[in-house]
Amino acid sequence: MSRTRPTLLLAAALLCGAALLQTALAVKANSGDYAWFDPLVEVRGLLRENFVHPVDDAAMRDAAIGAMVESLGDPYTVYVPPTAEDDFNKDLRGAYVGIGAEIDIVDGWLEIVTPLDDSPALAAGVRAGDTVLTIEDESTFGLTSPQCAERLMGEPGTPVRVRVRHVDGAEEDLVIVRSPIRTRTVRGFRREGQAWDFLLDPQTRIAYVRITQFTEETVADLRQALASIQPPPAALVLDLRFNGGGTLTGAIEMSDLFLSEGTIVSVNSRRGVERSWAADLDDDDLSVPIVVLVNGSSASASEIVSGALQDNHRAKILGQRTFGKGSVQEVRELPDDAGILKLTTAHYALPSGRNLHRHEDSDSWGVDPDPGFHVAMSDDANREMVMARREYEAIGSTANGEDHWSDPDWLREELHDAQLAAAVEALRIRLGEGDWKSVGDESSPQVVAADELRNQREFRRRLLRELDNVDARIARLEGRTSESTGVESTPPPSPTDTDAP
Repeated sequence: MSRTRPTLLLAAALLCGAALLQTALAVKANSGDYAWFDPLVEVRGLLRENFVHPVDDAAMRDAAIGAMVESLGDPYTVYVPPTAEDDFNKDLRGAYVGIGAEIDIVDGWLEIVTPLDDSPALAAGVRAGDTVLTIEDESTFGLTSPQCAERLMGEPGTPVRVRVRHVDGAEEDLVIVRSPIRTRTVRGFRREGQAWDFLLDPQTRIAYVRITQFTEETVADLRQALASIQPPPAALVLDLRFNGGGTLTGAIEMSDLFLSEGTIVSVNSRRGVERSWAADLDDDDLSVPIVVLVNGSSASASEIVSGALQDNHRAKILGQRTFGKGSVQEVRELPDDAGILKLTTAHYALPSGRNLHRHEDSDSWGVDPDPGFHVAMSDDANREMVMARREYEAIGSTANGEDHWSDPDWLREELHDAQLAAAVEALRIRLGEGDWKSVGDESSPQVVAADELRNQREFRRRLLRELDNVDARIARLEGRTSESTGVESTPPPSPTDTDAP
């Protein structure tokens, strides 16, 4: 033992020496990183010690992180402070705690578009079209939708008191007990009671499914919706319009549901190709003809699905060029409950190898409709379509359209939906003649550019109209100020007027 002990001590000393050397080298290598923080630490100390008011340490930290993220110039890399985590998780997972209702502001008041399936709002007697006059005795007039939503959400099991005016004019006080709500992202074209009707044309058995977002539950809900159509559908309209995306996993699983083979998507980071996903042949794969509806608000996961089906010649893409978001974000929770960082880590490529991300100088981006399947709808037409669909989508609605949903002319004239009408026509021809025929314009660069020009002009017109409204409100306020004080109102002095020594 006396001869072994020195050997052990020598080995331990050598290990400690090696560890100290590695630590010294690491410190030296990271000294630049540590020096990077020096100005931040100095500024924080100066502000805490010398600023005229006490400082909020957490607010300064959040602002510093936010500024670092903003310096990247990437709108999809976002810092979510702790105060905004609940809203972020609601959007990401499609789940929250509240009363379960779609809401809107109409003429300054909060209006219920529809209570959700199996929701506390529905159980309490809230109906589509109700005007919510007060929430906890506070008027909703003049509040925004987010402000109203904040008042309606809360902890599970807690009550919220509302006063509603029903469509028939009767007013009622209701107590709604908040509970966890899962937003269902798979919808049909109209309601049958609380359930969705997914069979658009019973005669030709054309089904219709609209996906509003890709969440963890979307594909399971889609499988359930398709299984509810008996006998199975002969064709499908998959509506991805206004779908801003969601989870990459959801997009891959949905693509796989319609593909028996072929590449779905690949992800490329700055280190090169990270991973690629391919479709598998499964027993529940749907092999019927498909038309996918897309527009300029179809983004991210919607573009993965539509691009995968197009590149694999599995479906016809109908509508207008998609948004062009080809970046992949990962969500990381920061330590010590400091918030969430959603950061862009890679770009994805379609099966053709093309990245569809839109840059400021891009001439081509997104997923284009197939040739002969470009059907344009203006922003005004889209608003008319959305408003016309509302009465059919509300729970308890008496409107059903009877047998008109399979009539393309009715879809165009009454529903203001030229794209859905063209999809029905295309699938009828495909089922009847066995081939695809043109139902729209060619998707040439000139046609797509004309779409973009028209949309930008509409956007400018709306901005100018809103500026006119602001000018009118300012004029009214200035007039009231003059009448009440007898003095013409003047703008406040600029900072340079008051900064004189």
